[in-house]
Parts: sequence; structure tokens; C-alpha cells
Amino acid sequence: MSAQAALDVLSDQANRVTASVLIREGLTAEQIFEQLAADTGVPLADIQAAAVPADYALPADLTSLDGYLFPATYSFDPGTEPSTMISAMVNRMISALDERGVAAEDRHRVLTIASIIEREARLPEDFGRVARVIENRLAQGMPLQMDSTAQFGVAGDEGSVWSSEVQLEDRNPWNTYQIEGLPLGPISAPGDTAIDAVLNPPAGDWTYFVTVNLETGETVFTSNLADHEAAVQQLRDWCAETGFEACG
Repeated sequence: MSAQAALDVLSDQANRVTASVLIREGLTAEQIFEQLAADTGVPLADIQAAAVPADYALPADLTSLDGYLFPATYSFDPGTEPSTMISAMVNRMISALDERGVAAEDRHRVLTIASIIEREARLPEDFGRVARVIENRLAQGMPLQMDSTAQFGVAGDEGSVWSSEVQLEDRNPWNTYQIEGLPLGPISAPGDTAIDAVLNPPAGDWTYFVTVNLETGETVFTSNLADHEAAVQQLRDWCAETGFEACG
């Protein structure tokens, strides 16, 4: 092969080996960085070092990029800088918010709620109802008490549906069992469905919900504690009958 032919092969877009990276909804920023490293071969430490929120025109007081990295499939050429990868994800998220008319000052709140929905809702049809539960509890001054926030604040057994006592009682700024209002920031990467749920929740008086079948995702939404406790017992009974691993 002549030198020119070799150059033509290298220059041909069809011959370029790109890395395809699938980022799923509900991942933390750290999980996304690990996925990037695994799929691109870029050292994880280099990606982590590039994850400075202020470098991507985001508020300087952000403690991490959690919630600001849009879940989608990305293609990166060999040698792509970590900052370029992160920028693509951040820009995609900001575009998703802009397309929906979310004002810059509302982005953090929308992403925070959407990130909780992404971790709490099992079925797409329940995303809106979870959003309504969150809004109703905030409006009534109730603590959110979302297990996903307790589990984000303190790492534990990710395979269990139940939060540990340590997770529930740790007073960190994400644990909505211990703080009022919303957590400090997003806890996962929300997708389109979760974002839309925040912006257009259905009407309803629900203030509680619990998934009663971990295989099908069937979730019961209720508006009082007695009915909620009955639904929780329904889950416990299901766990006892099935011995499902996530029941712990």
C-alpha cells in the first residue's frame, strides 16, 4: 500500500474506530465516569479530574455533575479529551431543558426532582404520579422521605429495596428523611420521561407510594398514612411469599 493510500484509509470516516458509550437513566455521575472509562479506555482518574462543574458554565457552587449528564448513546473518536465527552453530556442536558422552556434559575430544582423520580419510579406510567407525590409533600411541608436520597447520601447494599438504619439516620444534605425540602442537588441522571413528569405532573392528592411487586413494578399510590402502611404490608407479604432477592 502506498503512503497516499494509507493516508486515505486513515482519513476515511468509515475506517475510524469510534467508541460507543451508552449512558443509562438513573446513574450517578461516578457511575457514568466509570462507564466512560470502560468504553473509551480513557483513565478514570483523567475523567474524574475533568469533572469540575464550573468548567462547563454550570453554577460554581455545584458539588458534582450528578444530574447534569444526559443519559443517551454517545460516540467518541479515539483521543477525545475527557472534557469534550463531559461537555457533550452537559450540553445535551441543558438543551433538553431549554427545549422545554425551563428557565436557567429553575434548572437545578427540575433536575433534582427528576433525578429522584428516575430512581423511585419503576414504570414509565408512574413517573408523573411520583412527581405529584413530591410536589404534594413539598406543598404540605412534609419531609420527602425518599429512600433513593438516603441511599445516595450513604452507600449501602444497592441490591436491597430497603434502606439501612445507618442510611435513614445519617444527617447529610441529600437524606430527605433528615432534612426539609429537596436534597442539596440531583442524585442521578434523569431522562426525558422524568423531566417531563416534573413539568407536567397529573392532578392527584397522593402523598405516599410503594412498589408492592418488585418483579412487575406494580406501585400503589395513597393519600393517607393508614393506606400507605397497608400497601407496605402488601410488599412485605409479597417478599415473604416470593423470597425475592432484593427484599433482603
